[in-house]
Amino acid sequence: MRVRITYEKTGTVCFVPHVEMPTLFSRSLRRAGLRQVFTEGMSPHPKVSLGPPLPVGVFSLCELADFWLEQWTSSDLTSWNKCLPEGLKVTKACHTEGRSLSKLCDAAQYILQFRSMKEASAALCVLKESVEWARIAPSIENSIEVVLLRPYQASPTLFVKVLSERGVISSWKDIRIVRTKLGRFHAQVVVSLL
Repeated sequence: MRVRITYEKTGTVCFVPHVEMPTLFSRSLRRAGLRQVFTEGMSPHPKVSLGPPLPVGVFSLCELADFWLEQWTSSDLTSWNKCLPEGLKVTKACHTEGRSLSKLCDAAQYILQFRSMKEASAALCVLKESVEWARIAPSIENSIEVVLLRPYQASPTLFVKVLSERGVISSWKDIRIVRTKLGRFHAQVVVSLL
């Protein structure tokens, strides 16, 4: 059975690379007593499908992943969360059928937080003219909100590259990026897949 989850990745866990997440999740599933389905062939491994990758150091409140498990009940969510490291929390889980994450997920929303309102205003102007975006607007204090289409191809690294090339920031240390939504772009908003 395929179980689709949304999870938060905050704190020091945001420094765990995307490619290491399946191993981290598989270990926590084993500790929680949940059995995964394995691939077939010469080198079987747990069947896992992650959503679009995040650069190391970027927080997320809405990551997506599919896990194939032998069975799943709603009470399994609590036991799984108890076995996850601090900063990683599964917020929703449900049985799913149909299309894969890579086919369904076509948009991601980010909050970019800067040190000052001046930097945020400059970044807004630069990104409006330099990045292909679906929606961009001022957000909370010293921040802007950006919706990017095709999150498997366009990542937050693009923001840092463009803003540092244009002199708005010097590097990653001058900006804090949080992915706040991931899913389908519909009627000018990102709609969750769960």
